[in-house]
Formats: sequence, C-alpha cells, structure tokens
Amino acid sequence: MGVPVAVKCGPASVGLSSLALSDLDFCLMSNTRAPLSVAILGNGTKTNVPAAADLIATAMNDQPGLRLTDIDLGAESDLSGLSAHIAFVLGGDGTVLHTARRMGDRPIPVLGVNLGWLGFLADLTPEDLVSRLGDLAERRFAIDHLMTLDATLLHKGDRPRIFRALNDVVLRAAPEFHLLEIGLAIDGEDVITYRGDGVIVATPVGSTAHSLSAGGPILPPDAHMFVVTPICPHTLTQRPLVESTNRVFELTSSNPDGSTYLVVDGQVQIPLDHGDRIAIRRGAASFPMIRLPGQTFYRTLRDKLGWGASLPGVRQGRT
Repeated sequence: MGVPVAVKCGPASVGLSSLALSDLDFCLMSNTRAPLSVAILGNGTKTNVPAAADLIATAMNDQPGLRLTDIDLGAESDLSGLSAHIAFVLGGDGTVLHTARRMGDRPIPVLGVNLGWLGFLADLTPEDLVSRLGDLAERRFAIDHLMTLDATLLHKGDRPRIFRALNDVVLRAAPEFHLLEIGLAIDGEDVITYRGDGVIVATPVGSTAHSLSAGGPILPPDAHMFVVTPICPHTLTQRPLVESTNRVFELTSSNPDGSTYLVVDGQVQIPLDHGDRIAIRRGAASFPMIRLPGQTFYRTLRDKLGWGASLPGVRQGRT
C-alpha cells in the first residue's frame, strides 16, 4: 500500500496510501472548488436499491459541492470508463466486490452504502450517507487504497488466466464434496498439504469475510500480509498462516478433474482439473475506497461484530 501521505485537496486533506496520477488529478480538481461529480451505482433488481438511489439523489440537490452525473443500477454494465470523481455503491459487500471487478484497472473512489446485513465494505446506511453529504461536498474524507491480489490459473496447455480479487481466492470442494488435498508452496518451497474442505487465501480486507468465518485471524486493512486459512481441516495441526505479500503463493489440487473449484471473491467460480496450479501474488492495482471522518477499522469491528456489547448481568466498566 505504500506509506500513507496527506495531500492538500481544497479546504481539507485527503489521506492517500499511494499517490497515483488519478489522485493528483483529483487534488487539482479539488483546488478549483468545482463540485465533486458523483455516480450512484447498484443492482436495481435488489430490494430497496431504487428507493435508496432516489433518496440520495434528492438529498444531493441541497449540496452545491456535489453534482450527480450518473445513476447506473444495471447489474452487468461496463464501469471501466466511468468519468465521475467518486461513486456511491448501494447494496452490500458483494455489490462492492462486483463493482470493483466491473471497474477494471482504473477504478474511481467508492463509498459503500449498506442495504444488506453485515457490511464491512459497505458500512453506511442510506440515511447515514444523507447526513454526511456535507463532509463529501467539503472534501472532508480520506481515500484508502485497498490491497488486491492477482490469482493466475495455470492450466496444462492453455494460456494463463488472471483473476483479480479484493477479498479472497478460495479452492473448495465441488459436489459431491469429497475430501480435498491441496498443496501450498511459497516462493517455490513446498510448505504443507491441506486435507479438508478447501483453502482460503485472503487479503487484509478479506480477513473479515470468509476467512474469519473459517477461524482465520483479523488483519488491519493496511497490513502487508495475506492470510491462508484451511476450511474444516481434517487435522488440528493445520492452522491459519499469515505471510508477507512480497511472496508468491502457489496452490495445487491433486483431486480428480472437476472436484475442486476456484472461487474469486465468492462470485467467479472456475472448475479445476487435476494438476492445475493457482499462483497468487499481490495485485499491481489497488482499489480506492472513501472513508469519512469517524469511520475507523476498530469502530467497524465494534459495530459489526458486537465487540462493544456488555455481557448480560455485567455492568459496563466493572469486572
């Protein structure tokens, strides 16, 4: 992610974890005091998404520092040429992941708006966002460049296929759900053969997704680490592994053809053949997400995981 730096953009500083050309353009735009152009994105077939888009679009009429340029509620439209400065993505974490893939190699900063259940990437409710539009209009926010990973599928005789993930890459059992044997090598050195229902390789952001539910550790979003988490291992000695993103991780399935699936961010599913290899490394591109004042990693964990709740019968602040 690089060393976080602060860049002056208008009346406030926009914190950037890396300074790409698009970010420089963004700062120059801010200094002109021109309105921020905004796109509203989401899957319009999902419940409450059109109503939330209308609510936010109407509220933006009272914010001269914001200018609505596009509302795209199509689930599969190409977003790689989106010209807005920032985008509100309505839905849940899955919608943010899907949007990241549709934006391709030059994504614009995204603010996730939660219409789902838990929501780590999509944190704000539509009502929360409406109340914070003034912060956006006055450039009171930070841009976090989230680490991605690239997974290269090496299939005998075929050209390599590269998949980008924001959360995780998973090798899992396909129906009939037989025991899998998946070998892990790091920088060419054989490390372990996992035996169980599968293996997850997650980014720091993805550590609070599938990996967490499988018993993996939580990593802060600015960590330079991947976490490798076995799914239902058949021995207690196979535990999650945290390792530097400077290394190359290689997963190999030794199961029969079609009994193992490669799953990218829980959305792209590819059946694997015996001997297929998946090379995983840190992605060359990051994904920019907007963080408003008061939004912190540990506050999200407290809110979403209930860490701030006191036990029944125990008074807060007492042991």
